[in-house]
Amino acid sequence: MTSIAGASVAGASAGSEVERDDGALPRGGRDRAIDGWRAIAALFVVVAHAATFRFGAAEGALAHVAQRLATPLAQTGVQIFFVISGYIITALMMRERQASGRVDLAAFYTRRSCRILPPLLVYYASLVMLDASGALSLPLTSLVSSVSFSCNTGIVDCHWWVAHTWSLAVEEQFYLAWPMIFVLVAPLLRVRLLALGVIACGIAVAARPGVFHSNATSFGCIAAGALYASSAGLRRTIQRARATVPWLGAVALLAVAPLTRLDAAVAVFLPPLVTYVVFCGNALPWVRTILAAPPLQLVGAASYSLYLWQQLFLAQPRHYAADAPSLLLLPLAVLASVWLVERPSIALGRRLSHRDAVAVPV
Repeated sequence: MTSIAGASVAGASAGSEVERDDGALPRGGRDRAIDGWRAIAALFVVVAHAATFRFGAAEGALAHVAQRLATPLAQTGVQIFFVISGYIITALMMRERQASGRVDLAAFYTRRSCRILPPLLVYYASLVMLDASGALSLPLTSLVSSVSFSCNTGIVDCHWWVAHTWSLAVEEQFYLAWPMIFVLVAPLLRVRLLALGVIACGIAVAARPGVFHSNATSFGCIAAGALYASSAGLRRTIQRARATVPWLGAVALLAVAPLTRLDAAVAVFLPPLVTYVVFCGNALPWVRTILAAPPLQLVGAASYSLYLWQQLFLAQPRHYAADAPSLLLLPLAVLASVWLVERPSIALGRRLSHRDAVAVPV
């Protein structure tokens, strides 16, 4: 497998600068706070889709208020996912380079493929079988767009059953570009590029406000997470700024802005705002205690499968040829995906990449 030595490119252009992960990831095991955020992000998507689509036809003032409050949660949940993704991937590459002096791109892509593709392919296979049986209808163009990770481009209007894979498209496009930039660019320049990327995405959002599933916001959130992992200075700043009152204020702004006229203004600053909420929250002991709660840990460990399969169970009733499936089947589908597909494929990816000693389970 092809490897790129860190010292040969980045070290030469960085001069005497020494790159360290400097606490970007906890040593050993899973980061329980990150798993807690994964759970919150996935549950936000589930609640939003349930209120807006599966039960969106409910009448009455209470139902209307619930839908109004729940609708923005899906976007916020995905933004949290993006920040976490940028952070985790970057911190793992930093740790690999520190441990071995290089980043093995082939091993990276092997692990990512085994992490992402098997559960997704099983989901696709289920959709194809349900389409063949007449239980639902999935346009071939939507399936092709989803499989090619292009649902975020707007070239094809991806149907509900695969519409949520727009976020996977964003992540896969990030995975294609960022690791190669990481190994070829000096650490200080990487930090500057990421900061410029976050700023550029904010400018793009300001230029086109109100875009649903904004690619600028999405890539800005990933870049912000990667920036937090890359910059020890940014991590120290957020650590020093940790305090309950401003953190609660940021959470309130994130929650309330989509329901008010502040939405367009706040949208410009969503990547740094979400990053602050996640990592300042991690630095507050009482927030970490909540994030480490066993129910959130269970959901966080299954968040990818939950995100995939909720789409099949939370559609508008009109999308089903017959009755909508029981929601009791959703946790069964998620558990089956985690235990029969996710965990074996992750283990396979680690074996194939020959990096068990360096890899951190994510």
